[in-house]
Amino acid sequence: MNINKKRTLSKKNIFLIILFAFLTVLFFTPLLRNIFSLVIEKEYFIPKQSSIFTFNETVHNDGSSDVWRYGEDYTNYYFNLSDTNNSVLVFPKKDIDNCTAFNPEDITTWCGLKVPKMEL
Repeated sequence: MNINKKRTLSKKNIFLIILFAFLTVLFFTPLLRNIFSLVIEKEYFIPKQSSIFTFNETVHNDGSSDVWRYGEDYTNYYFNLSDTNNSVLVFPKKDIDNCTAFNPEDITTWCGLKVPKMEL
């Protein structure tokens, strides 16, 4: 009986840990949805201030294209201006306390932003 036997992870266990981590990232982050949207819709984009791993579309465009109207990530809210330059308005989440009646899905409640005149 050897009581000093060291425990080591087998290759199978290491593979299962890596597989679990990969599947967790794939299914519990917006990554899969963002990749799918980028592949099937030529007008879909991720804001420069965000990433494919963290950006989450919150309001879908009512029109014929699969473009988002509102989105968010861990630090900001986004509004898609739907222009040819893929411009977005960005509202930092840290500024919500300074903005009464803030609604992340209504750009008219985003305090301190100079909102261009457009049809909403």
